[in-house]
Amino acid sequence: MQLFVTDYTKKDNNVVINNVDLLSQLRKVLRASIGDIIWIQSPQNEAKKTRYEVRIDVWDNKIIEGTIVSEQAHDIGNEKRSMIIAMPNKRDKIEMIVQKLTECALDQIVFWPSERSIITQWNPKKEERLQKIIREALEQSRGRHTPELIFTTTPKDIVGDTPLVVFDKDCHPEWNEGYKKLSQYSSLRSEWQKHIYGLIGPEGGLTHRDYQRLEWTRYDIYGLGETVLRTETAAIVGGWLIKNNWQLITNN
Repeated sequence: MQLFVTDYTKKDNNVVINNVDLLSQLRKVLRASIGDIIWIQSPQNEAKKTRYEVRIDVWDNKIIEGTIVSEQAHDIGNEKRSMIIAMPNKRDKIEMIVQKLTECALDQIVFWPSERSIITQWNPKKEERLQKIIREALEQSRGRHTPELIFTTTPKDIVGDTPLVVFDKDCHPEWNEGYKKLSQYSSLRSEWQKHIYGLIGPEGGLTHRDYQRLEWTRYDIYGLGETVLRTETAAIVGGWLIKNNWQLITNN
């Protein structure tokens, strides 16, 4: 059954959905009929996310009215897993990265211009399209949490004191004399469980200047294999690790 991330009005055991695009998709794409079942959930991020199974009772050209058949409640929890990605060399790669990291269930997707980034400015006009991509990816993957999309020129403002994992294959040792593996910070173990960031550089890799911009925080460096990955590939692999297997990284 199709999941839709949409605003709705709930009263007792009934819901009203005022979403013309959703209505069009049901009729023209899914060929749905009165009596069919769909799932809906709010786009808002809440501590407890509730998803409703709804039977379509009636619709017109603007609204859908339905009856709640069942519901699923899910505790989102306090853990957060986020990725910081250097701006890629093509804007369409931003769309791919946003789509795939939404499917990986990341909490924040942060873009920043590194020294080698070709694209250094954020295009606010693309924001609406990226939010649509996030919503569609959330529906397709049946995700619970809508990731926050951020652009910043100063990652420090976003990360603060949160532990950081830098995914880098060819880091020069002399650039990182001050870094220490996160696994050696025993006092940070509780912080890992709350929030951890991964960071991906641009094609061509992070520079000495990029590492100097990370001196404010505690970070570890983790490779993603022997081959050189494109930015979008590294972002997806790193994002999955941060979300699903961060213990492997921090205990390495």
